[in-house]
Amino acid sequence: MMTPTTTPVETDPTPAARLDSLDRIGIVRYPTRRDEAWRYAPHRQLAQLSFGPPLAASGEIPAALDEQLPTLDGPRIVVVNGIVDADRSNLTTPNGLRLSTPADALMNMHRAEQSGSHDNGGLVDDEVLDAYTALNFAFADSGTVIDVADGVALDEPIHIVDIAVPTPQQNGSCTHTTIRLGAGSSATVVETRLGVGNDVGGSNVATTVSLGHDATLDHVLLQDVPAGLVHLSRVDVTQQARSTLRARSFNLGASYGRLAYDVHLAGVDAQADLSGLFVGSREQILDQQITVVHDAEGCTSRQSYRGVLYDDSTGIFNGGIDVRPGADGTDAAQSNDNLLLSNRAEINTQPRLEILADEVACKHGATVGQLDETAMYYLRSRGIPADEARRLLINGFADQAVDDVGIETVREWILDRLRHTND
Repeated sequence: MMTPTTTPVETDPTPAARLDSLDRIGIVRYPTRRDEAWRYAPHRQLAQLSFGPPLAASGEIPAALDEQLPTLDGPRIVVVNGIVDADRSNLTTPNGLRLSTPADALMNMHRAEQSGSHDNGGLVDDEVLDAYTALNFAFADSGTVIDVADGVALDEPIHIVDIAVPTPQQNGSCTHTTIRLGAGSSATVVETRLGVGNDVGGSNVATTVSLGHDATLDHVLLQDVPAGLVHLSRVDVTQQARSTLRARSFNLGASYGRLAYDVHLAGVDAQADLSGLFVGSREQILDQQITVVHDAEGCTSRQSYRGVLYDDSTGIFNGGIDVRPGADGTDAAQSNDNLLLSNRAEINTQPRLEILADEVACKHGATVGQLDETAMYYLRSRGIPADEARRLLINGFADQAVDDVGIETVREWILDRLRHTND
């Protein structure tokens, strides 16, 4: 059972892994526009973020925010400014599911270090890519560690809610979620990212996923923080033989909303299916950074992302397929389709392919366009007003991504959110 913490753990010495992350903040540089993966990020706004250990004071949360959440059966873990909120959470777990916090796991690591053994269990990335990743590993004490035992099939989804509430003392929060599925197990995890206020601030959320052989994870990520905040998100996945990942992401809120996926197909016949929808309005920047690494024989991956951009918004899709030596029989495909609804909207799409194996099938494609004039004429000729015809075509384009979500409540939440876009 999870034991929520309200202050940074001080009873034991800081584990070497956390000290290492703190050290790396000073060594690993902050990204700049010279880094292709961060080329379109608002670096001046990012420089205004302040991070540190979780603060006991989480700030006020409007009651309406609870009503904004999709209602799901099963466990719910609510994290406010990096701290588990037990009152808003439902920590009752079925057999085969164990919940804990990163702080608990890091203390176990510390004891393992003292006994001469060490296994970070996916809690600390051996290759920190940038300072934001290091900040997350250093300060995300009270997120969630989800362990599903071998052979367990969970019937109800696990819902993780992250709420960012900027405060005068610290306007940025860090949360880390670790998901570990044992051999032959299956689960659905929904992550909802929200926030309060439109002042300078934001959230830095990382998720580390480890799938045992023959395990199956359905992962849904909903990002809808307020329009003035920044959201940085990273999902790292390692898959063993014959495991399956179905990832569905919806990048909707934030002034700068960044969703980065790094999927490592490490076992034979592993499968990864990633799709997403990003919908921007006003001056939003919505950034998708996707990399799938094929590192074993016979693996299959799919990337399918759609963008809808209004006003002066900007969309980014930077999708990579990396086929390493020995990954023969790889089957990989990637697509990015975009709908520009203003002559000021902008999409930057970049496929990346690196193939170092034989007998592979890799393909990619991207489209950028506006509403189909023929389709508009067809609808108008049948008496449908122009505004309604336009809405129908936009919804039809976006709904193809929403239809892939297997939970009806979540689908309805997304569709309701999209109906209010650009009103």
